[in-house]
Amino acid sequence: MNPADPHLAKTRLLDFDATSIAKLIEERGWADLPSDDRIGAIYDFVRNEITFGYNRADDIPASEVLADGHGQCNTKGTLLMALLRGVGVRCRLHGFTIHKALQRGVVPELVYPLAPSEILHSWVEVDLGDGWVNHRQNFGFVRDLLYRHVIRHWMNARVRRIRRGILPPVPGFDRPNHRHEETNRAA
Repeated sequence: MNPADPHLAKTRLLDFDATSIAKLIEERGWADLPSDDRIGAIYDFVRNEITFGYNRADDIPASEVLADGHGQCNTKGTLLMALLRGVGVRCRLHGFTIHKALQRGVVPELVYPLAPSEILHSWVEVDLGDGWVNHRQNFGFVRDLLYRHVIRHWMNARVRRIRRGILPPVPGFDRPNHRHEETNRAA
């Protein structure tokens, strides 16, 4: 491991020398695996064993994400990067902002107006030696064809409408519960 390499460096957030992270790496034997298996095993751990959820902040160290046992794209990315760097895999973070409307339904409607208009979304890339790679969704043949030729265009149109301020309906939030209304009328 080259400590001068910024893609292997420990940072305040990527605290792979924290006892809990070093112990996890050792217990799982990740450092002893071939490079591709190391990456896959660590990715599977973060995806499958760290549940989706919101931490107290996005800028918490990986050891805190591990202790929480949950995270979202940004905090899970921090943990993933710390674990990867802890076993000598070069990695980096990419990010961009998404409109808060893409999280409508997850963010409670009562606090939705307080959420910032733009929310940071991030993902991790790894260097496999012959270039940087990020995880690609495996749809399967038919779903991949549908995604490439139909669904993505439909989704992009929705994103354009959201950017223009036209929000799509969110099931359970934009329409009253008709059964509830009928019950109230009958009473």
